[in-house]
Amino acid sequence: MTTVTAGVLGLGSMGTGWHCQQLQRVEGFDLIAGSDPSAERRQKAAEEFGIQTHADYEEMLAREDLDLVVVATPSAMHRDHVVMALQAGKHCVCEKPLCMDLAECDEIIATAERSGKMMSAYQNRRWDADQLGALDTVRSGVLGEIFFTKQISMSFSPIMRTYGVAEFRPQWRAEKAYGGGLLYDFGPHRIDQLLQLLDYPEVRDVYCDLQGRIWTDEVDDCCLVVIRFANGITSQVETTTVARLGIGGTLIVGRDGSYRNGTIATGAPKELVESPAKEYETDWDAYYRNIHAHLTDGAELAVPLWQTRAMIAIIDAALRSAASGEVVPS
Repeated sequence: MTTVTAGVLGLGSMGTGWHCQQLQRVEGFDLIAGSDPSAERRQKAAEEFGIQTHADYEEMLAREDLDLVVVATPSAMHRDHVVMALQAGKHCVCEKPLCMDLAECDEIIATAERSGKMMSAYQNRRWDADQLGALDTVRSGVLGEIFFTKQISMSFSPIMRTYGVAEFRPQWRAEKAYGGGLLYDFGPHRIDQLLQLLDYPEVRDVYCDLQGRIWTDEVDDCCLVVIRFANGITSQVETTTVARLGIGGTLIVGRDGSYRNGTIATGAPKELVESPAKEYETDWDAYYRNIHAHLTDGAELAVPLWQTRAMIAIIDAALRSAASGEVVPS
């Protein structure tokens, strides 16, 4: 098996807790480098993963033995760090969100095309067990014509103030300057899953309401996005971390049936038949297995940039809607 050497920029919670571990676990990768401005984070990563670390990102990019760079820095930094990697002639994976808006996304796409290097956003939640079950259900046709969908996630958690590492800013996900907020943090996963489920239909318009209630007064800890598609489907994506009680999961309603959290319901009124959807195991490593197969065997990229652009376009419209209080046409 051909080896792909890799380095991770940003040795924080996502960099070391997710990407470094996956790159060491998935066959075919050799994690050889990491970069972070924090000496403490570099030391921890060097000890845990046995890699050479760099205080200077450009120094890591200059390594001729490095094939792939994974960007796992705070969200607002992604565009610059991705562009630098591509311009240095490296393939690149970027933690979600790929960038802050559609203009940045188009810049990344143009840079990737000029460089001839692979670029993919880390949308690992496509391989959640429930997403795989929902996708199988939709593709089976058992639901018929889809009318509307709801994806709701409610919890009571200070995670946006605590998930970052102590050596940097544990609270950066609650700060605007770093690209914080639930729309940027959870929105990319949920909207990406939605577009995959519906097979990337044309967007008609977007409405969004963003509020900071408990954990932040700079960005949103309550996020509601309503998307109307040109084919008539209406989708609601709602996430909050301020609900001590809540509801959650995925609901897909069609002409012939409905899906909710692993259960399919079909039949006439008062004669409903419930059956379980096909069960899957969560398999986040599938993302990196695909990256390796793409780079070494020419396999089709599972998360290509055109799909990520479709998701970023919705986030871009959602931000404009939240700022204006109006529905924003596509």
